[in-house]
Amino acid sequence: MRLFTAIRRRCTKSKCRTKSPGISDLPELRSERMAPAGWKTIKYEPAIRLILLAMLIAGISSFQHIPFSQKTKIHSTAPPNLILHFKATVHGQPLLLHQNYTNSFGENFKPDIFRFYAGKISPALNDHAAVKAFGDGAYHLIDFSDTASTTVSLRVPEGVYNEIHFLLGVDSIDQTSGAKTGALDPARGMFWTWNTGYLSFKIEGTSPDSKEPAHGFSYHIGGYRWPNSTVWRMKIATRSDQQFRVERSGTTNLVIPIELDYFFDGLTPIHIRKTAACTSPGETARLISGNFTGAFTGIEIPGPP
Repeated sequence: MRLFTAIRRRCTKSKCRTKSPGISDLPELRSERMAPAGWKTIKYEPAIRLILLAMLIAGISSFQHIPFSQKTKIHSTAPPNLILHFKATVHGQPLLLHQNYTNSFGENFKPDIFRFYAGKISPALNDHAAVKAFGDGAYHLIDFSDTASTTVSLRVPEGVYNEIHFLLGVDSIDQTSGAKTGALDPARGMFWTWNTGYLSFKIEGTSPDSKEPAHGFSYHIGGYRWPNSTVWRMKIATRSDQQFRVERSGTTNLVIPIELDYFFDGLTPIHIRKTAACTSPGETARLISGNFTGAFTGIEIPGPP
């Protein structure tokens, strides 16, 4: 599978897009265990053994237990210190499902379902290597019909950051590694078949401009095989390159808006009257997924209450 990279730095309708190298393009990394030069087996005399034993006992007796809270390493069971709030909007206003809206092409539409997968989330600074969120190798199903699911709580190392990286969709390993539970449970309605895998996102609703039965529109966007993969590595920066700090104690809150109008009016304009449905992998799904990456307009850092 080849993953694409989507970069969104400010609240603009930027259409910047770059491809990340496929797995086959990356250099092979090898690790070999080697003994230091001159490594030898040393035989100790009994007297030396007694001296070493005494030193060991003295060291153990002088060991001072350090409370967990004073250790620099962050444990996965520690409370979250970074909370992400995914916020869907239309024309800058909060999205309400089952309400009528008008897109940039003058088409009326009423969204009823809006959900997507965000996985392997981590903060980063200036596109440097992202740090791993403890216990968050998982996927999160962001479903705007379930308010609780739109908030993701993470535990990350303290530091200064200005980006959030995550996988939009489900990577090939998790697509093909058998039955899943939790967010990837097929019962959640985001799974096609073992051949075509998981959807990256799903948007459904109705529109008088749709020529589909019951004037419905449905974008079930998935597919993880090259060249029509809909899985993206997202790198979302704060607006105006602001930085945010995450402390070991306390909580940092961030808002990640998703402007649905940019989904329709993106690199590949989606006119409901022309393309009201896409429910299988392929080139159309890939192009539509590119539009969705453009809906992420940048990270908002809430001010003091």
